[in-house]
Amino acid sequence: MKNNIILAIILLSFFCTCKNESKKNEQDKVQNIESFAQLYGYARWFHSSDEAQKIDWDKFAILGIQKVKKITSSAELKDTLYHLFSPIVQGLQIYETQKPEIFNPEILHSPYLKAKPVAWQHYGVYLDNPQNIYSSIRTYKSDIDTVMFDHIPQFGEIIKEPIGSNLICVVPLTLLTNDTSTYPQIDKLKFDQLKSEIDKVSIDEYFFDMQTNLASVIITWNVFQHFFPYFDVIDTDWNEVLGETLRDALSNKRKKDFFVTLSRMISKINDGHGMVLEELMYLLPIRAEFIENKIVVTTSNDSTLKRGDIILQIDGRSAMEALDEKEKIISGSPQLRRYRALNILGGKLDRNTSNADIFEITNDNGKEKHEAGSSSTRLVIERDGKTQNVIVPNSREGSIIYNPINDRKYSSETIVEIAPGIYYINMSNCSGNEFEQKKDILSKAKAVIYDQRGQIKLNFFQIVPYLIKEPVTSTWWNIPQTVYPNRKEIEFDSANWKVEPKQPYFKSKSIIINDPSVVSAGETMMDIIVHYKLATTVGESTGGCNGNVNFINLPCGYKVQWTGMKVLKYDGNQLYTIGFKPDYPVNKTIQAIKDGRDEYLEKALEIARQ
Repeated sequence: MKNNIILAIILLSFFCTCKNESKKNEQDKVQNIESFAQLYGYARWFHSSDEAQKIDWDKFAILGIQKVKKITSSAELKDTLYHLFSPIVQGLQIYETQKPEIFNPEILHSPYLKAKPVAWQHYGVYLDNPQNIYSSIRTYKSDIDTVMFDHIPQFGEIIKEPIGSNLICVVPLTLLTNDTSTYPQIDKLKFDQLKSEIDKVSIDEYFFDMQTNLASVIITWNVFQHFFPYFDVIDTDWNEVLGETLRDALSNKRKKDFFVTLSRMISKINDGHGMVLEELMYLLPIRAEFIENKIVVTTSNDSTLKRGDIILQIDGRSAMEALDEKEKIISGSPQLRRYRALNILGGKLDRNTSNADIFEITNDNGKEKHEAGSSSTRLVIERDGKTQNVIVPNSREGSIIYNPINDRKYSSETIVEIAPGIYYINMSNCSGNEFEQKKDILSKAKAVIYDQRGQIKLNFFQIVPYLIKEPVTSTWWNIPQTVYPNRKEIEFDSANWKVEPKQPYFKSKSIIINDPSVVSAGETMMDIIVHYKLATTVGESTGGCNGNVNFINLPCGYKVQWTGMKVLKYDGNQLYTIGFKPDYPVNKTIQAIKDGRDEYLEKALEIARQ
């Protein structure tokens, strides 16, 4: 007995030691990758050597992860990073915090007296999207421009930043060129060796690959770290997010797991444009809303569910827990997260039926066995005070942005007179041509109700010219002009545009129904409408997100969308994550849903009749 106890203690001790060692190895791996990630961002977007433009940076990120992930000491990491980056980063220094070194800019001088300064200027940031308004150039290296704006780092300016692991990096911001090459010239043999290693890295964006996923995290993190314009109004420790996301990525087993990991990362910036693209979801054929603190079906294309059904459980979990999980992969304001999470509630990322869940349902025929895989969702609902177990097929493909299933009273209409002299425009169905054909009637109406909930065909860019007598201007678009990393000393290029009036002028009272689906271009026009007092608003707050998007094309095959400029409200106040609150907020009721009533429209009609 005594021997058994001793053996058990030894085995337990051995197990704990192995577990602690494994945990330390993972911590070291993450820390090494974090150090590589920070130096990667400085080198890729702020060091201006010709050599840095001749490599595949996606493959370089993968190569770097391969090199640093098994390193166990700060000294070895320092040497490895220097060996990786020095063939493309002229003047690079990496040293330990307790052993500072002095940088001598004289080593960067060119023998050519007429050499020109080469430094990066980023207008937003160019990320291989030719149709985008954003651009990046190296001064005096562009065929079109010598410089984009006046702000340029001076010769001798450097990046001197800690990169973790008790290391500090020094990266020159400005080099000199004679139009043929940047100086000082780098050892060609070392550069060719590095490029050969990079070229041997293979990328297959269709399959799960851990190193490619980690590289995608590094690239995404750096783009936001240096170019995202809204960190001043969100409470996010972005450095902490890097480590969290790397650890999550290391635990992924399937490509779709990484989709969730990357989506959670993007959710931390609260950007309503921010999302991971290229992955479809298979969704329930319903529309659901959060009403009276419950998740309520407002309409269904499947006869199993009815208006007013309360969803209690989803695949064996509480519905609120499932909703919270969906909100964690959605970026945006609180109201936009909730709206979009409800769009995909109960949805799945794949449609196979493997690993199906076998369970029993009690119905009028007694107990029956059923099978639910990822092609269907198991729900527990409450209807008329009684709970029921149901299986609903995930019968539609979709995304988080809009739910095409419409629960409105006039869902099939375009423009309809709903009371004497009062017209309702369903902007989801109404085309620009239909609006133009009815503009004379609408201009003389008592009131016009504009419903811009959901995905719309007709927008206020076409409507506002008829609501104004004099030209009006939009708010300002503020595009970051970046020359230093970590968003230091950013300047903004500001522009706006004018809207000219058209005839006939609408004398009718304008009432707008809003909800959180109204973002971006919709909020551009809402800003004009609110500032110039062109309409009364009803419903919910808009989404709180505006500005031209940018895209990051990642080696894993996913594409990340995000907001590349800063937009404030016309009065200078914050729009981001706040949106425009309605003049008349409306709280829906479950009874109205059961009765088939649209309380937003009812309130708009009440205002129109006043």
